[in-house]
Amino acid sequence: MNTCQRLSVFGIVLAGIFGIGIGAGAMLGPPASAKEVMAPAPMGEGVVSTKDGYRFVPATGQLDAAGGTFHFVIEGPRGAPVLDFTPEHEKDLHFILVNRDLTVFHHLHPTRAANGRWSIDLPALPPGSYRAVADFHVAHGPHLALGTDLSVAGDYIPTALAEPDTTSRVDGYEITMQTDAREGGEVKIALIVSKDGHVITDLQPYLGAFGHLVAMHSGDLVYAHVHPDDYLDGTVHFDAELSSEGRYGLFFDFKHGDIVHTATFTFDQGLVTGAPMMNDH
Repeated sequence: MNTCQRLSVFGIVLAGIFGIGIGAGAMLGPPASAKEVMAPAPMGEGVVSTKDGYRFVPATGQLDAAGGTFHFVIEGPRGAPVLDFTPEHEKDLHFILVNRDLTVFHHLHPTRAANGRWSIDLPALPPGSYRAVADFHVAHGPHLALGTDLSVAGDYIPTALAEPDTTSRVDGYEITMQTDAREGGEVKIALIVSKDGHVITDLQPYLGAFGHLVAMHSGDLVYAHVHPDDYLDGTVHFDAELSSEGRYGLFFDFKHGDIVHTATFTFDQGLVTGAPMMNDH
């Protein structure tokens, strides 16, 4: 048997073993050390409302301070609503709403009617300027993140992100962030969730992952939605591409005790922020 034949047989055997592993994983559920499948980054960065002929079209640019239902459509190159999507992390579309100060953040999942009209119930919102981002993957088409500017009328009171800190607290949990900023905008981020002084090692999968990290760049509100590389020994690892220097709001969604929580961090790209991570550089 020559080298090519041996490699072919090895590949067939490996594929069979891998298939058995997938079947067992489906029955038993993902372990805490499971490697996450990373989706390709969407085009558009949440800044433009139109890309590759696709448009994010809101029914209104004015939101109600008391909350209410917000409607929009995603139009295709021919001007008709898009009806077919490829789910990304269990949803056809992820809807992100932040205010321009990055002190209000919501990660929501709207429903789509048969005619392609999306609807989402929004909570009460303080007055100010907002950016809505629709993150979706058109079936047999591009993966896009399109944004539109919205506003809430009323007496606007400026707010600001907290200064960078390695610790965030939410709902009785303490989340510690470690970062390793590298050349080209790559930032490796490790997040450790603790409660009552103990590291949480049994985070639950949420939307197909052990956590979701949304990064928004202050000022232009460039958007990045990052999924974990892995979750090992109580640490969720992310590999983010934050190409613009400056301040970011980082919003970490995690699920524990059947409840989704969101921790917020401030990160200054281009500066040393967070406890450094060990690396071989």
